[in-house]
Amino acid sequence: MRTGTQRAGSTLVLRLAAGLAVTGILCIAASLLIAYLIADHSSSDISPSSLTAIGLGGLGFLLVLAGVLLVIGSGLERLWRRVPTPSGGTPGRS
Repeated sequence: MRTGTQRAGSTLVLRLAAGLAVTGILCIAASLLIAYLIADHSSSDISPSSLTAIGLGGLGFLLVLAGVLLVIGSGLERLWRRVPTPSGGTPGRS
């Protein structure tokens, strides 16, 4: 049950942000797992397994960053709605 001050859109944004962050953490974990178990450390850095680990790590970082930015944006939007707006005549007139 929703209260009058809680909006459905902000809940959706926070769920999306949490989903992005969790997916990013899973990508980073998979990257570490691939780098540790599969990537041949004696070969060059351009092996397919090394590139996969680097790509997954970068994607995971970007997903976590997108989730954090969504949470920050949602918080700023809520804060902006609470700021009182001046009512009455035109600015500069008394």
